[in-house]
Amino acid sequence: MTGRRPPEPGGMPGPDDTFAEEGVALIRERCEVVPRAVIVLGSGLGDAVGPDVAACHQFSFHTLPGFPPPTVPGHAGRLALGTLYGVPVAVFFGRIHYYEGRGIAATTLIPRLAAGLGAGVLILTNAAGGLDPTLRPGQLMLIRDHLNLMGVNPLFGWRLPDGTPAFVDLSAVYDPGLLEVAARSASERDVDAATGVYAAMSGPTYETPAEIAFLAKAGAHAVGMSTVPEAVGGVAVGLSVLAVSCITNVAGAEATHEDVIRTAREAAGDLKAILMGVLAELSAPDDSSDADRPGHSGPEVTGGGSGL
Repeated sequence: MTGRRPPEPGGMPGPDDTFAEEGVALIRERCEVVPRAVIVLGSGLGDAVGPDVAACHQFSFHTLPGFPPPTVPGHAGRLALGTLYGVPVAVFFGRIHYYEGRGIAATTLIPRLAAGLGAGVLILTNAAGGLDPTLRPGQLMLIRDHLNLMGVNPLFGWRLPDGTPAFVDLSAVYDPGLLEVAARSASERDVDAATGVYAAMSGPTYETPAEIAFLAKAGAHAVGMSTVPEAVGGVAVGLSVLAVSCITNVAGAEATHEDVIRTAREAAGDLKAILMGVLAELSAPDDSSDADRPGHSGPEVTGGGSGL
């Protein structure tokens, strides 16, 4: 585990809006589920576990404070709260992308809402282009680190209650314990899952050949247009993060969004297998301390830093 120190009570960082607090209040008027995990299903991946969610209530994105109506094909734009394989969950069918023009703070609404609802684990999924020649379309990649090349930090403008910036440690964004559980779940279920580095671009355009060459040389194995804002925001508010990419195309080759969605849907069964294993681990009785269990870590948040 990362050993991050959770923020002090009342010390949660955030941007200058109250959308998360308003969203929690609205949801609590209709549903009392306290999710153990929050899952975000990316482009074409809604069928991975969607039919298995026993929902107590569902919300269209446009009914949640700060959430715009969905504009991206393959994103249903709704939130379901209930149980999944016996585990209380909140499942987002779709997300807010930076390229939709709502600002970077909007892309962190999901982790902020997740923390407000009482979740401890944030599971992110996405469709991505493969940069590593060993990755094939339809294969899953567990994200162990990322390159943020979106041109803006997801915590831009965030403050602690005392007004200081949110200096958050990102030395282990993706929880090692959850990564281990996901890798073991894949192996036990004969799912061919790689592990690698995800590069986040702002989008909505796909990458040029020169950009692809640059990203590969920089150490990225896959590239996409999401996930990093949610992961960084999740760490900042004390969530343990797991992220999985579905490799839908060879980056740099001609591709359409329809191709991406079709390949993602074909990989939904493998993603379901991994998520079943992870959720089973989260629900299993464990005699170890919370600090040693997957999904129990908080952010290293300070009011100052060096070398800034």
